[in-house]
Amino acid sequence: MKAYRRVQIITGGYLAALYLSTGVHTGFKLDSDQLIGYVTCGILAGLLGVSAVVKTGLQRKICALLLLLCCGTLLLFARYSVISFNEAFWYFIGVVYLLPVVILVDVVEFMFAGARESTDEQG
Repeated sequence: MKAYRRVQIITGGYLAALYLSTGVHTGFKLDSDQLIGYVTCGILAGLLGVSAVVKTGLQRKICALLLLLCCGTLLLFARYSVISFNEAFWYFIGVVYLLPVVILVDVVEFMFAGARESTDEQG
């Protein structure tokens, strides 16, 4: 599987884990400070959709970096209690904190794989 597709699949899994970790059919709880969670997840879902239709290598690299940035932002929001979760969160705590690290590794691999392919074509 190519690194770019792995980034997309893992990002989709991360988005699903965030949704599922907030409880059954509730999503983020819309309290006084939860709107930022909705907006960030919406941006991540939109970027995931855009990343599926981009064609060029540069656009894919930009999308991969934006997906990483969004996942990292959600990780920081979860870590510093900007968004809150209900009691179902403990099922997914490992996934919510581990997947952004996996996405980081895959984005770095994707960036270097693209650089390696371009040097292979030149040499």
